[in-house]
Amino acid sequence: MSSAIAPHALGVLGAVPFVALTPDVSRRLPGLRAVFEPKTVARAQIAYGASVLSFLGGIHWGYAMNCQRASMTPAQMATRYAWGVAPSLLAWQAMAVTPTSEVAACGTLIGGLAMAAGVDTLYAIGGGYPKWMMPTRYALTATACASLVATAFRGVNDDGNDGSEA
Repeated sequence: MSSAIAPHALGVLGAVPFVALTPDVSRRLPGLRAVFEPKTVARAQIAYGASVLSFLGGIHWGYAMNCQRASMTPAQMATRYAWGVAPSLLAWQAMAVTPTSEVAACGTLIGGLAMAAGVDTLYAIGGGYPKWMMPTRYALTATACASLVATAFRGVNDDGNDGSEA
């Protein structure tokens, strides 16, 4: 059994809220509409995106903690710790601007997710991750970003209609 099965499956499950909370998908899911009012679906997606972005930083914090006894220099550990916090700060900013601009919040998260993928790519080049991680990471990041783009686009073009009228 491949060691990548669980991360792949959990990654796919983790992408479901991004896709389900996009405007065109969420309005077609009666169960979701029972939980969220149409006007709060974008905020729910932004909150989920912020939590995922924070998680991506936590990977680096954990890596630095795990490598304290290994060959990382203090400067390398400090860099990993700093990057471990940076995504959480971007996520917080996205949440802070959500009440005034869901489009700006989506943009902040898209930028943060792309930046996190870039940082992970740099670390992966050095062999710091299992081989399966980056292809999975790219697919999940693309899914999350595309979902946030759909939400931002709807925010720019929103005419006040939640799309439920036929």
